[in-house]
Amino acid sequence: MRNPFVVGFVFAVLFSKSQAGTCREVLRDGGGRIVQTIDRQVSSDGTVRAVMRDASGRTIGTSVSRTTSGGGSNTIYRDAGGRLTGTASSSGSGSGASQTTYRDAGGRLSGTASTRKSGETTSRTEFRDAGARLTGSTTCSGGSSGTKCSVTRDAADRLTGTGSSTGKCKPGGIAPAGPLK
Repeated sequence: MRNPFVVGFVFAVLFSKSQAGTCREVLRDGGGRIVQTIDRQVSSDGTVRAVMRDASGRTIGTSVSRTTSGGGSNTIYRDAGGRLTGTASSSGSGSGASQTTYRDAGGRLSGTASTRKSGETTSRTEFRDAGARLTGSTTCSGGSSGTKCSVTRDAADRLTGTGSSTGKCKPGGIAPAGPLK
């Protein structure tokens, strides 16, 4: 069972209430093979519901992310059977930076992510494990439609995968060690 840090498929702090809609994100490994798809639905109140499927189309997880009054989000992750697998809590700032803390189903720290936005359409997320060691990064670019999480790299800066999306909502960060392993 994957934990939410490894999956890492939603940072709702990148969404706003004006971006209601749906989108599909396709994740590929370093060789260009599809390894996952993620379907997201963003409601008018900012709630993000996501369904993650493997390469053959089987559902392997879901998440529900709700925005908080401070501009961050709280996310609950479940496996295909509906069992809790973990949580994530994100806090944002006016400067476009955000911090996400991942916990497993027992509430133990499993990792963190720091995201910095550069302009309206580009962001970089760095992922760290529970011991604060860098595990990888994802650089996302593009607009609200057709956004691409263009490059995902491991801690040694090797390419581990890419992601592209279609639809009306922006994708979240992709944990480099998770879907692409």
